[in-house]
Amino acid sequence: MRRKLTRVSVLVGAVLLVATLAACSGEAVRSVYTAAGDGSTPKDLVKTSTFRGDDDLNVVVRLGSHNRDLAVSAVFTGPAGEVYSTDTLEADNTVVEVVLGLDWEAQGATFWTPGEWRVDVYVDEALEKTAHFTVQQTALSPEG
Repeated sequence: MRRKLTRVSVLVGAVLLVATLAACSGEAVRSVYTAAGDGSTPKDLVKTSTFRGDDDLNVVVRLGSHNRDLAVSAVFTGPAGEVYSTDTLEADNTVVEVVLGLDWEAQGATFWTPGEWRVDVYVDEALEKTAHFTVQQTALSPEG
């Protein structure tokens, strides 16, 4: 009887482990795209891969299905190696899109460095997706 109970316990534990892994094994991030605009929802932004030096830099993250809260953040890296991190947003299981961005005015109203940029998207501190975009030289911005 004791042996049978042990086997049942092991079997139940294995089933729970498989169920947990299956629920979390989907893609955490379906897709990302960069967008310009001064908004906090995708509908307020314009999808683009080319920004002006005084645009807000945003990345829209489309999440995969998930059954728990996800910590989503982004790190923007400029052409000279400058790094800007966003705040981390907690996305509960009902959230399908997250906007992470850098507000131009909040950065001291200095123009973004012109050139090729990268944004890395993290979920629970693990790198999930990377997108590339360009900041254009503007009349008043220093050359990159």
